[in-house]
Amino acid sequence: MKAEAASVLKVGEVAKRAGVGVQTLHYYERLGLLPQPERSAANYRLYGPEAVRRVRFIKKAQRLGFSLEEIKSILDLREGGRSPCRRVAEIAQRHLQQLDARIAALEAFRQELAALVAQWAGQTARARKCAGEFCDLIERVRESLPSEKEPRKNPLTL
Repeated sequence: MKAEAASVLKVGEVAKRAGVGVQTLHYYERLGLLPQPERSAANYRLYGPEAVRRVRFIKKAQRLGFSLEEIKSILDLREGGRSPCRRVAEIAQRHLQQLDARIAALEAFRQELAALVAQWAGQTARARKCAGEFCDLIERVRESLPSEKEPRKNPLTL
């Protein structure tokens, strides 16, 4: 019993070892990413060492661009006795395609902004009165620039 008790971790210790906050652990429990832990007589959450490994896995997957929903699907496959590796590769491929599209959009945005900045530099090289309600430099920019088929969202938040 004493050896078993030594392997039990309270929520603060799991959070510390995994490098996350206690609220993150609670959130992961609510989402089903982390199984509901056992409780002590005093109602403290009691985790096994596998909880630390699981949270580290979740954080590593997040750093690779996986959403919590995607991570949950991966963990669910594993818990169902299935290998999640094919699913991981499919998700990563989709993320790579999205990243390539985002990079292309950012490059196009950069070119458009560079052209505007060069144009504005010439217009503001000497003191000038700013026309327009707020700033005519921005107000005169077309809603849809020539390289776009439809108005673009901010490419930084694609």
